[in-house]
Amino acid sequence: MPGVLAVFVMLAISVAAVLALAVRSDAGVSTALLRERWFWHVLQFSLWQALLSAVLSLVIALPLARALALDPHLRGRAWFLRLCLLCFVMPSLVLITGLVTLFGRSGWITPLLGEGWQLYGLPGILIAHVYLNAPFAIRVLSHRWQSIPVDAWKISAQLGLSGWQRFWLVEWPVLRTALPGVFGFVFLLCFNSFAVVLALGGGPRATTLEVAIYQALKFDFNPPEALFLACMQLVVAGGLFALFSRWGGLQWLVAARAGDAWRPHVGSLAKWCGRALYVAVALFLLMPIVSLLPVAALAGGALPWSEIARASAMSIGFALAAALLAVLLALAALSLWRHFDDALRRRLIEAAALHHLVIPGMVLSVGLYVFLMAWVNWLDWGWIAIVLLNALIALPFVFVQLKPSMFEYDAQYRQLLADLGLQGWRHWRLVLGPFLEPALRRVLAIAFVLALGDFAVFGIFGNPSWHTLPWMIHALAGSYRLDEAAAASLLLLALALGALCLLERERA
Repeated sequence: MPGVLAVFVMLAISVAAVLALAVRSDAGVSTALLRERWFWHVLQFSLWQALLSAVLSLVIALPLARALALDPHLRGRAWFLRLCLLCFVMPSLVLITGLVTLFGRSGWITPLLGEGWQLYGLPGILIAHVYLNAPFAIRVLSHRWQSIPVDAWKISAQLGLSGWQRFWLVEWPVLRTALPGVFGFVFLLCFNSFAVVLALGGGPRATTLEVAIYQALKFDFNPPEALFLACMQLVVAGGLFALFSRWGGLQWLVAARAGDAWRPHVGSLAKWCGRALYVAVALFLLMPIVSLLPVAALAGGALPWSEIARASAMSIGFALAAALLAVLLALAALSLWRHFDDALRRRLIEAAALHHLVIPGMVLSVGLYVFLMAWVNWLDWGWIAIVLLNALIALPFVFVQLKPSMFEYDAQYRQLLADLGLQGWRHWRLVLGPFLEPALRRVLAIAFVLALGDFAVFGIFGNPSWHTLPWMIHALAGSYRLDEAAAASLLLLALALGALCLLERERA
């Protein structure tokens, strides 16, 4: 019953949101945009920037992941992988504030880039997307390289294989199963990007479908146009997701390991190129964070500490509630998934849990707002929608990372538990809970950080009398109080880092 209820909630909210916009659209879905050049430009730019972002992320990640896996003398490897995880889930507003400090009109690095440099537009979008997604690709691919058995490395050394022969016969068979999935996932994240494109797009020339939906609903309130754009995004993103999901899940929440196992000798040129790239990428990831420190110091004692404290408490409360709800929904859906042996029903349950990865978040938020606004006073009860929608947005990440652990649990204990007749609370307390505890701790932390940086959902359901830390950063930056925005961004980043340290902590 909990699993059925969880799947019903996942699907009902999406259906209600789309139906609300469809009913509000008196003329139905506006297909007139198919005849407008503006729509095709938006679609083309959405695909083009996602393609460039995914390719650049893999170009950086492939050689660096290999260096992390094969060079035992790289110092700080474990901390670098933790930094990669932090960058992947970093709240977008923190990154945007740092990039503006570095590459904006009066940025530190701007004088070195020439008079024609412009952060706003495709360059800024690509920098931000590579910053957020290349670390994800590095974690996944370095884990794949480390999964190669030591015996395979030793046999290749005994056979005297050259570097290219070893790559082609030992490394490539492991990588080729992961590369399409990594590329597809990064492409999908960039295609659905909202906050980065909204802040760094710089105008209509650099607009994606997600931002166009936001503009149609937030500024023009044109439901027919928004519904058409949402349908197009669902068709494109859903088709891409169905294609790329064929390559299976990607393990990126595994704890960072030192990688002390035996590895073959790497040539001097490849070794030093890998180390140079390692230092360059580490500096690239640290610079937007470090650049906030002197700017935040300018605020001095003028910071509105009481307001920041209230916003921080509100953000932590919302994020913790959303993370707990996401984990509960994922566990309930997986409990239903375990009860079916046929592939079709399992795929349907997975589709219910994962479809929020492709449905536009703005459509989900505005549709739910419109659907219930006749019965609910959102000024008083908007916090419920904030928690619920952030839980649904984090749910695909939680579900995908918990599913392998649940599959492994069934393989090891299902028959034994059936023989013992262990069920209910005793089953959870004695067997299932301890088995899933490391994975639960990790997905709870990742869901917390994802919800902590929420900006879009709060923009729809937030109350003017209270606000979260990301919304406060947006308000401070919008009023050109960049020093205070930088200080608040560092606090938000510290909260995210604290949660991720718990995620990476290994129990003795």
